[in-house]
Amino acid sequence: MGKLKLTRLTGMLLCGVVTTVQAQEPEGMIRTESGIDLIPGLVTSLRHDDNVIRDKEKSVSSWLSTIAPSLKANLVDGVNNYTLSGALRNGKYFSSSEDDYTDGYLDAEARLSPGSAHQLKFKGTGSWLHEDRGTGVSEGRGLVQDEVTRYNSQNGVVEYEYGNQGSTGKLRANARYYAKDYDNFRDVTQYRDHDLRQLGGGFVYQTGGAFKLVAEVASADINFKSVDLSGARDNQDTNYRLGTEWEMSAITTGILKLGYQKKDFDLEQRENFSGFAWETIVQWQPLTYSGFDLAAGRRAKDVDALNINSDYIVETSYSIGWNHQWSESLTSKLAYEYQTDAYNLLQTSANSLLRREDTNKVITAELTAKPKRWLQVTGFINLEDRTSTLGIIEFDRTVYGVEFKVTL
Repeated sequence: MGKLKLTRLTGMLLCGVVTTVQAQEPEGMIRTESGIDLIPGLVTSLRHDDNVIRDKEKSVSSWLSTIAPSLKANLVDGVNNYTLSGALRNGKYFSSSEDDYTDGYLDAEARLSPGSAHQLKFKGTGSWLHEDRGTGVSEGRGLVQDEVTRYNSQNGVVEYEYGNQGSTGKLRANARYYAKDYDNFRDVTQYRDHDLRQLGGGFVYQTGGAFKLVAEVASADINFKSVDLSGARDNQDTNYRLGTEWEMSAITTGILKLGYQKKDFDLEQRENFSGFAWETIVQWQPLTYSGFDLAAGRRAKDVDALNINSDYIVETSYSIGWNHQWSESLTSKLAYEYQTDAYNLLQTSANSLLRREDTNKVITAELTAKPKRWLQVTGFINLEDRTSTLGIIEFDRTVYGVEFKVTL
């Protein structure tokens, strides 16, 4: 589905709002006679980016304005819940029209409870997005392109859980399909079109306290639709995880999963990955008005950029954020992210000429005010610093601006 078709669909949804509105609720919701709640929104921003294409010389800098209308429809039918969401996002660069973009997505989700011990979730998403010049496929070669890289993706997820609140154990099963296809620069982007088919399952043991013990396994077939000069990249990605999930009153919630990942390529000449993989997400709120978010993980992933001889990337990331509420209408956020990408561990350890490791650091500061119930204003600054053993992709970047979020 192209941009024009998505615009028409959004327009039809908005027309539905006009014809079915009965009353505007004070909490920003429109209720219809059919029982469907409509939640429209609008986010606009003005920001300055001093390194639009992410290169060492900072060849392009520009102010940027964005506008993003959205609409969410929600229907509660007894124990079942249905939602449909859509949004557009348009970005205009004042000094670099080559980087203008229009993104969109449509998302549908159903949560069903056919019985007290059965929980089902269906979710489908269609996205029409872009990669900024100098990122993704165009990493290190942003000036070569005269526009952003556009792609579309489809994502479908089915999740099932058996067990009720008082059960000692719960069974989980899931399936996922994902496809990504690029729209332009097909002479090079065709080699990164791919799809993924995944099946997974797990068991949850409820200890009777705040902790749950979790065992999971998931296996995905990843298929690339065209073969690049280095050979086929199709592979089987399997993950085994053991861990815990917890919720201790309002003070702390989180997950910690440790495991083993195996990535087997169909092409024998490629280097397979097998090793330690893990993830953790923790929310800690020692005070009602102040809290911390922590996230970290390690995994092997496929290579996005072109002209890369490596077969996979081992990504290790850490992040911490502090959220503080200064008053009823004023909050702040301070966050730090640190990520390393190591390319083909075995080859790089044996041959220093093949060694590549990237390090990315991002500091984010935000101050949000809510002068009206329907208006939220956020001032922000992002500081990004990337270093690499491949000097051509090193850069630093500063983005600052203000964002306005409007609801009913």
